[in-house]
Amino acid sequence: MEHSVSLPRSLRDFVERQQTVPIERLIRNSRRPSYPYCEYWRRAVAAMLLSGRVAAKDDGFPNMTDVNRICKEANFDQYLFEQTGRFLVTAKIIQPDERSSRYEAAQFSDAFWNHRLELLQEATRRAFLDFVQQFTSFRERRPTLAVSSKLDGLVALFAAAFADLAIPGDQAGDVFLDFSQLPAPDLICLGKQMGLQLRQRDVDGWNKWFDEPGQQALLSALFVSNWAYIADYQKQSWFYPSDTGRIILGLLAPPELPAPTVDFKVFPNLCVFAGADLPPEKLVPLFRHCKIKRIDRVFEFQLDKRQLTETGSQELLGRNLREVLEESGPLPATVDSLLRNRPVGGEIRIRGCSAIVQPESAEVLDAIRQHSRLKGYLEAGAPKGYLLIKQQSNPNNFVQRCKELGFKVTMLQR
Repeated sequence: MEHSVSLPRSLRDFVERQQTVPIERLIRNSRRPSYPYCEYWRRAVAAMLLSGRVAAKDDGFPNMTDVNRICKEANFDQYLFEQTGRFLVTAKIIQPDERSSRYEAAQFSDAFWNHRLELLQEATRRAFLDFVQQFTSFRERRPTLAVSSKLDGLVALFAAAFADLAIPGDQAGDVFLDFSQLPAPDLICLGKQMGLQLRQRDVDGWNKWFDEPGQQALLSALFVSNWAYIADYQKQSWFYPSDTGRIILGLLAPPELPAPTVDFKVFPNLCVFAGADLPPEKLVPLFRHCKIKRIDRVFEFQLDKRQLTETGSQELLGRNLREVLEESGPLPATVDSLLRNRPVGGEIRIRGCSAIVQPESAEVLDAIRQHSRLKGYLEAGAPKGYLLIKQQSNPNNFVQRCKELGFKVTMLQR
């Protein structure tokens, strides 16, 4: 249900002067808003980041080499993964682990997994402002930092004024600029109706954000936050605020959550089905230790000996994969047999000056040679029972990755 507001005259006249089209013409199906940020694919990206299979770069965002690898396995759009990962990190739902290159739960993780709207509103409004700052070049002069700009308030006023209307996509930035220059008392009046605490100086500073780079920064922040969309209609692109944005900004009452999908089944053919609404304690180990076959309302995984060998040397979140799978019921004999063959961990000894690696056993040596995240460091022609790190590779990176994967590393004296 839309919250009703009364537009001041100057705002009504402004809207009437614009070229608009009803949003309902752009959307074929009936408009039923969905609950913000509860999409199955968003939960899948969160679980994949927490699984440890995607490393964080220095800026905190996902390493695209890892993203491309896991997206190819899961047949998932790598660009959607990148954007969603960027959103989850910026909204402080997930954060890089300071002790490693992995990810861990952040301040608003529980709000995300358990759909706590008030906390999600706090997290994502702040994330929107952070995105505006991220997309604004440091060379551009602004009256304040984005976090203090109240630009989320401007977007709320704009969405209220253009309720159920779309504007030409190529004019959106200029329309925001012109809207920000409407009489400040009228903008503040509309804000009061919506429960926004806006001051004269807030409104006076908005237009300084809307040179061409600023317009692009605002629109990019809206799109990555899923607060606005572009749709094609009659050979023209149209811009409109999304229901997600309206709910987060308090303009639209949230719908009821859909019935949770909590299917969980392990099959004799080593296939595992897991509903997208299962808690992360169940989902994350599956994304960590299994091959990802399908991302949908019910995720499909495949238990695979090689995958277990690469990931089974450490137990994510202190939970054993067997314990997770047993919550679905008695395990099929094929699954039980596979899990009884414990994957390889072990110890390796490294002499740094020559980059020679001495695994403690032939089993550990073979495991490193075959590991998709380690074999690229290795040079051919190593002495029997040893491994050689390539000259052009950084041994420190090899050591760090071995530790992350659960191998015990001992540095030999030179």
